[in-house]
Amino acid sequence: MSGCRLGGIPGNVEDLLAHAADDPDVADGSYPWSAAGVLDARGGIRDRRALLLRLVLSLIRTDPPVVSSWGDLTLPADTGDLRVYLDYLLTTRPPGPLPIAAARDLDLLLATEAAARGAVDALSLPNLAATHGVPGTLGQRVALWQGELSRLRADAVLNAANARMLGCFVPGHRCVDNMLHSAAGPGLRAECARYMADAEAADPARRSTGEPSGRAVLTNGYHLPALYVIHSVGPMAEDNRPPNREDRYLLSSCYTSALDLADRLGMNSLGLCSISTGAFGYPKPWAAAVALDALAQWMADHPYSRLRVVIALTSEAEYAAFEGTLAPAP
Repeated sequence: MSGCRLGGIPGNVEDLLAHAADDPDVADGSYPWSAAGVLDARGGIRDRRALLLRLVLSLIRTDPPVVSSWGDLTLPADTGDLRVYLDYLLTTRPPGPLPIAAARDLDLLLATEAAARGAVDALSLPNLAATHGVPGTLGQRVALWQGELSRLRADAVLNAANARMLGCFVPGHRCVDNMLHSAAGPGLRAECARYMADAEAADPARRSTGEPSGRAVLTNGYHLPALYVIHSVGPMAEDNRPPNREDRYLLSSCYTSALDLADRLGMNSLGLCSISTGAFGYPKPWAAAVALDALAQWMADHPYSRLRVVIALTSEAEYAAFEGTLAPAP
């Protein structure tokens, strides 16, 4: 990525930190560019690159210890690369309030990006009976879709959370946790942090153990098309070992806990992901079998529920695992 020095703004992190500390225009968290130059008459984005630079400068000033650990990293000149840079800042940022002006601009940016991505209505997707010939309530009330949960318009989507419950802190990581937090915005991490603070106050042991596996925690969806996010921590299969009975039970509980919560709250649609099949190492074909068994049993036990489910999968390997499990025996 090539560097830039636009409008007197230095081109690397160390200079930016000094600039942000010394510039009187940002002493109170405001920006060195007026809103008139960045926003149009209706409050939309006129200059995306300038808006991104405003946000980057504000975050660098707000979180200098995080950014200074990166060393001499040159600011990209390309607008797309600058957006990636901003995402790195947000991904590594601990939960906490943003400056008021930055929060307002970030809300505008995320809302604009969500509109540009578009959304897929969960209730519009064909069910498994139509796409795979699956019989019974599983076929009628469940759909399989290759796409990102961050684009699914549903009452809630399921996040494959980790025990810290704060989202993924690895910039650029393509896990469900990171994709949902990135699209939702920092409000999601802040709400998760409040939940964990309350949980740890009630049970100090949670400070070391974190969120138990197999449960369901509800938060708002923020800038996601989904109204809510249901977070669940899956079991970890270390070194890709074969899952044992407890692993299967906990993974099944992730799905049934999310289904129970959504149904109890009167939801009509729920987007699910493949839990534990990323960094947690659960073998994908085995995980698909557990997920579909849990869904089939839950649907059979709740014949009058109005809940419709979409299994949303981003990777080819995960999608193939679910399709293979759904395929009829020869």
